[in-house]
Amino acid sequence: MPQDMKSFILAIILIGLTLVFGIFIVSTMQGNFRATNTAGSVTNESVTGLAVAGDNLAKYTLLDVVCTITAVMNSSDNVSILTSGNWTGNNCNLTGIAASPFLTYNVKATYTYTYTADTQSSNASGDVTDALSSGTAWITILIVVGFAVIVLGMLSEGLGRAVHGRQEAGLTY
Repeated sequence: MPQDMKSFILAIILIGLTLVFGIFIVSTMQGNFRATNTAGSVTNESVTGLAVAGDNLAKYTLLDVVCTITAVMNSSDNVSILTSGNWTGNNCNLTGIAASPFLTYNVKATYTYTYTADTQSSNASGDVTDALSSGTAWITILIVVGFAVIVLGMLSEGLGRAVHGRQEAGLTY
């Protein structure tokens, strides 16, 4: 195999390894730059029709969220609905209990929550990770073309040697 082909293969391998390590490092940085235990609270979030199936509260979609429901009130008269026998709160889900007289009532939930927040740095790291990982299509094309060049080069070199060897032996086609 000619030296330039060996160099090409080595270059492709080094570029690929550098890309993989770069994606890994930037992805790790994204997680490290996030702000953990960011706190907040919500007062009187409306929940339409307290249901046994449960209703996710608005903050349910936050990253690593933990909600603590502190109060539930009837929407029509603002009377507190006691926990016992009426509702349960499992993280950011408000669930009615089957025997509760408040099932299907519109209620208001008050709760505190903590979550992991993205920061400008973690968003930037995420953007870099996305950009590097989405660039793999053109790298794949370059690798396929490069290996096609290598295979064709090896074939033409081998055929050239065969023809040259036959000519030296005095054989003709």
